[in-house]
Amino acid sequence: MDIKLRNRHRISIILAMIVVLLAASVMVGLYPFFKNESARYEEPVYGQDEFLKHLVLGNYVLYLEQAQYEQGSVISPFQFYFPLAEEELRNAMAVEAASEVSETEAGAGGDAAEDADADEEVFIMDAQEERREYLKELRQSCVREYESWNRYFGGMRNFLDYQILDASGKVLTDHAGGRSIAGSDEYTFKAVLRYDDLGRMETGEVSGVNGSRLFNSLGTLGGRDPMSDYYWDQYRYETDLKLKNPRNVTFAYGMRSQQIAAFEEERETVWNAYNYSGSVSRIFMGLICAVVIAAFFFSCLDPGLPDISRLLRTPLEVVAGVACGAVFFGTGLTNLVVVTNRGDLYDALMRANFLPLAARIMVKFWNLMWWSIPFAIVYWAVICSRDVFRIGLKRYLHERTLCGWFWQWVKNLCHRVYTFVGNINLQERSDRTIFRIVGVNFIILAILCSLWFFGIGALILYSIALFIVMRKYYRDLSDKYSILLRATNQIAEGNLEVSIEEDLSVFEPFKKSIQKIQKGFKVAVVEEVKSQKLKTDLISNMSHDLKTPLTAIITYVNLLRDDHATPEQRKAYIDILEQKSMRLKSLIEDLFEISKANSNNVTLNLEDVDIVSLLKEVSLELSDKIEESTIDFRWNLPDEKIVLPLDSQKTYRIFDNLLSNIIKYAMPNTRAYIDMKKEGEYVVTTLKNVSAAELTFNPDEITERFVRGDQSRNTEGSGLGMAIAKSFVELQNGKLQIEVEADLFRVIIRWPIS
Repeated sequence: MDIKLRNRHRISIILAMIVVLLAASVMVGLYPFFKNESARYEEPVYGQDEFLKHLVLGNYVLYLEQAQYEQGSVISPFQFYFPLAEEELRNAMAVEAASEVSETEAGAGGDAAEDADADEEVFIMDAQEERREYLKELRQSCVREYESWNRYFGGMRNFLDYQILDASGKVLTDHAGGRSIAGSDEYTFKAVLRYDDLGRMETGEVSGVNGSRLFNSLGTLGGRDPMSDYYWDQYRYETDLKLKNPRNVTFAYGMRSQQIAAFEEERETVWNAYNYSGSVSRIFMGLICAVVIAAFFFSCLDPGLPDISRLLRTPLEVVAGVACGAVFFGTGLTNLVVVTNRGDLYDALMRANFLPLAARIMVKFWNLMWWSIPFAIVYWAVICSRDVFRIGLKRYLHERTLCGWFWQWVKNLCHRVYTFVGNINLQERSDRTIFRIVGVNFIILAILCSLWFFGIGALILYSIALFIVMRKYYRDLSDKYSILLRATNQIAEGNLEVSIEEDLSVFEPFKKSIQKIQKGFKVAVVEEVKSQKLKTDLISNMSHDLKTPLTAIITYVNLLRDDHATPEQRKAYIDILEQKSMRLKSLIEDLFEISKANSNNVTLNLEDVDIVSLLKEVSLELSDKIEESTIDFRWNLPDEKIVLPLDSQKTYRIFDNLLSNIIKYAMPNTRAYIDMKKEGEYVVTTLKNVSAAELTFNPDEITERFVRGDQSRNTEGSGLGMAIAKSFVELQNGKLQIEVEADLFRVIIRWPIS
């Protein structure tokens, strides 16, 4: 990635951070505005419908408590508010118990009544049973509802003053500290609820903010039967089975400003005010739209930004889900605005011994951090989805959506299934056998399924037969596998002569593979033995060839130290030292050459070389030695040029080594033949001579390192000449071959013309 592109990515990231922090800063800066807006929607706690509802239901709780106090015993809510229903249920249960006893005593003897009377009695009993079930259910509902009334009113009664008065105005229960709630001006909220002798509730004096609304709401709530939802339709108009309201009693409730503030603090009604105003959510959604626009605009300036991170190439479904979650998360941060405006965060930090300035900074930082999260996620979502304009809708749906990934997976799966089915070759024995087995099994199962109930028995017999066949087949496979495993273990232990005579059925291909492995191991063993032998020969021959000139050098150095040596002797010693040192140098150079050739560390300088001229040049360089050798060289070279892409120095060395070998090892006063000609696509060079020594070696071994035709190693050769020649020929895509016939030694070199 070049510097200009990296700088563009950095600028895009910085712009994103600025946009996110700016949006978060706007939200935090508008906290005073949110506080003022919520104040417009903040309703006194006593004006809320939920509060008024539980205040009216509290009449039933206080009325029952007053009755229990007067009687000095615990009274069931159902017994108190449904006295006739309680009595009827008790009598019905007693009659039912007596009826069960009489039926048990009567037994099964005698005809007690006619059939018509029996039917009528059954009908009456069903009706009575249904009424008993209704009364039982009504009792359970009454107890459950009363517990709910008591629980909710219990959460309110500690924050209000209340009194219970009889019809004459006498205070029966006082929870107002001796003050008269109805006649006191200390109460911000006040409500007097009277019940007449028929149980009808009348709303008396009511004071507070929006008093007319309070009056109407209390009147509406007092006119409702709180148990009406539990009356069955057929019993809804029976007055004896309805709730009995309090009678001839007055309930007075009052709340002073301190009690109202404490109750609002307890119930945290300020949260509802912020939610009712909706200002936080509206401003937040507006800033979300602004962030989306800014993100889209800045992403157009750097369309390649998603390439730097896989996170910016998240699938569309994940992006949409996370972005929606971020929006919901942001709307839920209204609570953060509330606790900040109320000073709860600041107070908590002050209690933790923070300095005032540090506490204010921490509150600002905390709010910025939380508001930055949804804006950052939305910015990220826009960058991820913006890539659809850069790579195209089709590619985006394929590469950046979970549905696209799933479609690709299904497509690849179908392709693999299609390929698998297409590769089934019924001409092969295994595929044909499996296909037949599956087909026969399908036909059998189809027939058995058509037999309905009888097919179950046939299926059992078929399963037993299938088990026996499969068990036999498995055991046969297991036996053949054991034979195969035993043979492989023997080969692993070194027994390369093991043979498998049995038919291995499905494992028959493994049998042929094992035989190939055996042959391969045998070849490897032979090669390893040969390699070890060459290493041994290398050490022995190397020590002998290097030790001979080195010993001579040491000897003549000691002779030079003799003070009695004449100048002529010293000159002769120096000549011998020079000869032996050059011999040692030649050995070492040959060793380096063959080492580089074997390690493929030779650099070839290929050029167009006329090998006919090159061979003539080598012969001229060796002309003195050729004349001294008394060997008659017969040259049969073409008149035209033969140009090949070769390394001239390496090729010169090849011809030099081969001609030097003829001079060293050929029988004196014999003829040597050097031929060169084209044979098809090759140039063939043949060198033939009669060996002075008997040729008892293997022709393939003569090209190995430190192997000589002179086994006594009395000549001056290094044993590396043929190895170097063969390596250089093969490095130049040629082939060197040795042939021996009696005492005739022949070297054949083939080079491709092109």
